[in-house]
Amino acid sequence: MNSQTNLLDHSEAKVLLYSRYLAIYLNVLSRSAIKKIYLFDLFCGEGIYEDGGKGSPIAALECIKNHYYANGEKCPNLFVTFNDSEKSKIDKEKYKIERVEGFAKNIFTPPNVKVGYSKIDYKDLVPKVIERTNKLASDERALIFIDPWGYKEIDPLELKGLLENGKTELLLFLPTYFMSRFANKSKKDLDYKGGEALRKFMGKLFNGLDKVPHIENQKKFIYLIQQQFKAYLGVEYVDSFKIERDNDNNWFCVFFFTNNKKGFHKMLEAKWSIDKKKGAEFKIGDEVKVEMFDEAQIIAYDQKVLEFLLRNEGATNHELVDFGLSHNFLPKHTKSELDKIKKERPIELISLDGKPASSYYLGNDERTVKIKIL
Repeated sequence: MNSQTNLLDHSEAKVLLYSRYLAIYLNVLSRSAIKKIYLFDLFCGEGIYEDGGKGSPIAALECIKNHYYANGEKCPNLFVTFNDSEKSKIDKEKYKIERVEGFAKNIFTPPNVKVGYSKIDYKDLVPKVIERTNKLASDERALIFIDPWGYKEIDPLELKGLLENGKTELLLFLPTYFMSRFANKSKKDLDYKGGEALRKFMGKLFNGLDKVPHIENQKKFIYLIQQQFKAYLGVEYVDSFKIERDNDNNWFCVFFFTNNKKGFHKMLEAKWSIDKKKGAEFKIGDEVKVEMFDEAQIIAYDQKVLEFLLRNEGATNHELVDFGLSHNFLPKHTKSELDKIKKERPIELISLDGKPASSYYLGNDERTVKIKIL
């Protein structure tokens, strides 16, 4: 089945993650002081595919419509931009963006939602988006979705430009299977022409091709890229969601970037609403691939929690929640690790608010307790 004319399972998973996060994003910001939201989809695709699958622009518009009716016919002021410069692979007489616009006309749009369509080449559009997002006021926010065909267009420096305003959140889809497969060869064999784009991407991300480490496997590659993104882009929170390709143990990945703690927390919840086992991946034909990768194991999260508590001679419940989020885990995951530690080491709970302390109170903003390893 052609992935450019049909919405395959791994593509459906990324659209699902995007639409679930957008729903949460709208709900959170509609209850805040934010006055305007700018939504950019820079490679929006065909809209609806030959197999009936709905792409990201259709999913976004339906999400906005559902939010409007679920909230008493109200929604934030939205300025939506759908862009794709390519000709359609389904209808050869049209551009993809023309198909998107045609489908979009059949979806109700709230009166305070403005939708624009463009077919500008990504490299020409990115500077314009950077310029616009750098002018965001304190009561404005932006959400950008970048889903390219491949990765040769993606420049880490441009991603940095999109995020440096501190008011933008970014979802980026990358074919990490192909990237990890050729990473070592591209680094060693400078005559390998197929590795030019990857060398450029990795060399810039790691501040020098010589600093790119040896890639052991796909999932460690994803974790490595995630950590390097965090360092290079200077954003506080970076997360990834792995999507299996064609049930063949090869993985694509959605990366999420934000400086907003609440937004990051909500994104982790969106992940867990899809993958209830680990909140880290989507396996074709099953909810989760249980026998392979465990996010907590690869970074030894239990040891990190223990070291954090010992190094600081304890921590408050609020500090532990922040520590967990900084390592891409929800409060319930940190609680699970504390329960494991408690089997080996005594844990003391010290009330700091004058009320009796009987649990960790992770995620409870009304209580303050100190958690200490004895």
